[in-house]
Amino acid sequence: MVKTSSTGGAPMIVAGTELAGELRRRRLGRHELRESLSRTSASAWVPGAHLNEAPSELLMLAALSLADAVASPMQSGPTPLGLGTARGAPLGR
Repeated sequence: MVKTSSTGGAPMIVAGTELAGELRRRRLGRHELRESLSRTSASAWVPGAHLNEAPSELLMLAALSLADAVASPMQSGPTPLGLGTARGAPLGR
């Protein structure tokens, strides 16, 4: 069941590129996040009749759900030993 939003409009589907533009307009999020959204073809549900009516917090949640995973040091490729362990972790775990 689709509920109407508190602003009176039904939830809308927003493309990642539109979301990136709105975040840029509001000066929200990191540059890397907005760039990631600009490259995605995915979309997300956002409440409201117009994108500019949606609360910034919900836009950020939608953006994070669409963003490409950014590799952290813990998720990076294999180490020179080929084990992919975190620094200081015992080998083989």
